[in-house]
Amino acid sequence: MSLIQLLRILVARRLILLGCLILCMVVAVGVGLILPARYPATARVMMDNFKPDPVTGTMMNVAGLRTFTRTQLELIKDYRIAGDAVDRLGMADNPQLLAAWQSETGGNGDFRRWLADRIIQSVQVTLVENSNILAITYEAPNPEVARRTVNALRDAYIDNALRLRTDSAGRTAEWYREQAGRALKTLEAAEAAKTKFEQENGIVMTAAGEAETVKLASLQAALTAARSNQSMQQFEAVRQSTTSTVVEQLKVQLATLNDTIEQASERLGTQHPTYIAMLARRGQLERQLAREQAAARQAGAQQLGASRSGIAQIEAEYEAQRAKVFAMKEKLDKLNQLVSDVLLRRQQYEQAAKRTGELQLESNVADSGLIVLGDATVGDKPSFPNWPLIFGLALGAGFALGLVMSLLVELLNRRVRGAEDLGLAARVPVFAVIGDRRRPEWQQALKRILTRGKGNSVGWQPAQ
Repeated sequence: MSLIQLLRILVARRLILLGCLILCMVVAVGVGLILPARYPATARVMMDNFKPDPVTGTMMNVAGLRTFTRTQLELIKDYRIAGDAVDRLGMADNPQLLAAWQSETGGNGDFRRWLADRIIQSVQVTLVENSNILAITYEAPNPEVARRTVNALRDAYIDNALRLRTDSAGRTAEWYREQAGRALKTLEAAEAAKTKFEQENGIVMTAAGEAETVKLASLQAALTAARSNQSMQQFEAVRQSTTSTVVEQLKVQLATLNDTIEQASERLGTQHPTYIAMLARRGQLERQLAREQAAARQAGAQQLGASRSGIAQIEAEYEAQRAKVFAMKEKLDKLNQLVSDVLLRRQQYEQAAKRTGELQLESNVADSGLIVLGDATVGDKPSFPNWPLIFGLALGAGFALGLVMSLLVELLNRRVRGAEDLGLAARVPVFAVIGDRRRPEWQQALKRILTRGKGNSVGWQPAQ
């Protein structure tokens, strides 16, 4: 079907189209007048939960924030929140609402749940774009009722959000408290087993470790240090045996005396009493020097021997202590296992006790993280009926209904309204169309525009 055929049908069935338009307009106006007006009231709440937690100091990541926001949007429309708002408004004591419930349900079901469902059906919750502000909108026939209801719903949401947080933290804290108690009992049993084992085997456990093992480590460190200093001690002993203050002084005196004797032999002669006295003095110095050198060598040897003796003694003590520790190896391994068990149980208990304290603090938090942004606002104009929208929808629906009805009537009662209909009905090509020259020029121009580029069934051009 071409466009000109459709227009011809609509012009021919214009009364049907006009009737559908009028019918839809009447129905729309009637519905708008019959149904009660609805006034929207909006309450705004800012979510301040994105800062670090005051107890744990942790922050939600991006995925956590997205999930949290979606949860809050759904939570406001939950029965728990709506039911609390019903209680705050005292709707269950309203006889008119009670009569409406009995009329609608016949007295079956929960009256409070029915009231909460009515509130949920009239609530819309949106997140203000590029912000963390929730907008709660409730529509009611009366502006004051809408304002009071949305205020009650907002307050119920804030109170329940805090209660959900603290109740959850309290239940979790109680569970952790039970776990901490069990961990403490296990820790006490592990410590008692360790103490009993130490007493039965005479093993002393200090803060640094088992006493015998600590002593072995100390002897090993002392032996390593003594061996490292052995070379230095040997050098010091040799230096002390070859150099001495007294020996150096005697050598200087002896050298000076030798120079004096040489000069006296040339000046006084070898038979002079002074020269002979100098020779005697030189002999005395040489004997004293020999004694001092022997004493220095003996002191160095004693020091070297003492160093070697000390190292040997430390080695002997180390070997004895190592043998003792090796003999206790099985007991020490058992004790280390008990000590590790005690450390593990203590760590478990401390973690459970710490988490219990954190959750206990969180259960006592009085801040819900939700900030009320003023009182609820009510629009001056009702959201329903929206007459421009109603008229637009009525016109659209009327035209669509008229179009469908016109085509349906045309299909049931076909008419030839043009050359195209004639060719379709006869199933033969239209050779020519004799136009009515008395037709207005604008109709002929419109027809040429609508039929431009279209030929007949065999490709012939219509003749005028």
